[in-house]
Amino acid sequence: MVMKVTTNQYFNESTRVLTEQHAEVAALQSKMAKGEKLLRPSEDSRASVKILNINSLINRQDSQATTLRELENRLVAEESAISGINDILLRIQEIAVMGANDTYSSANRKAMALEVRAYESQLLNLANMQHTDGGYLFAGTKNTKPPFAQNTAGAITYQGDSTRIILKGAGSQQFEINTTGYELFSGGSTTRDRAVDATLAFAEIRSVAGALESNNGQQISAKIATINGLRDNVSLALTKIGVRRNVIEAQAAIVQEQSTMLQGLLSEQKDLDYTAAVTQLSGRMLALEAAQTTMSKISQLNLFNYLR
Repeated sequence: MVMKVTTNQYFNESTRVLTEQHAEVAALQSKMAKGEKLLRPSEDSRASVKILNINSLINRQDSQATTLRELENRLVAEESAISGINDILLRIQEIAVMGANDTYSSANRKAMALEVRAYESQLLNLANMQHTDGGYLFAGTKNTKPPFAQNTAGAITYQGDSTRIILKGAGSQQFEINTTGYELFSGGSTTRDRAVDATLAFAEIRSVAGALESNNGQQISAKIATINGLRDNVSLALTKIGVRRNVIEAQAAIVQEQSTMLQGLLSEQKDLDYTAAVTQLSGRMLALEAAQTTMSKISQLNLFNYLR
């Protein structure tokens, strides 16, 4: 009876050890397959909480990075449109300089006027450019419809507003994300009212064309300075966009640096050290083999072998 009880105790203990060794080996193999230290949060509650907090910070950084990319894309679209507008005004200025030269005939100037008038529709298309989200770039907050439209009398009117759109960043950061039609063509200075100031470029293009058609050299010469002033306003708008892009790029670099740091912290808490894991697995495998050998010997014990 004493031998039977003792054998059962050995058998039960060996079974427990063998089961634990199997579980430890399986857990290590699973961790190595996933590349993570923890299979379940309950294995290390403090580390799990740290991982959750770091992931939350990473998600916040990712969200900010996405916002900055979207803002950068918008400014790139604005910059492209304004650069096109500047090119048109530069060409019109060149035409005005040529037209002011008395060596050109009336017929020559009328041909120049045709080219100038053709630029009005191009300018209108650029001023009514849309962002990828469907909103009109230069309409202010009234960006659901084209900011510049031609009325029944043929005149170009401004249907947008002069509201600056401010995007809130991290902490107390704020980013200006739009150039209004008023700011684009008037440089932000009010001569009469903002709706009129926003359409100055269109009025001046027609004025240049009219001076060329009337073959009035003095009027044509006067328009050179006017067009140059419009170009100055457009150049100012481009400069402001450049400044905004620099600010965004600097902020994006900071966000990227912080994200990289957080990823490193997350790796420390979450990622498995494969070298240590392989060493640990080798030890567990040896222990498992030893437990299996012991179990095999115990299972062969019986009363006949004991008496023999």
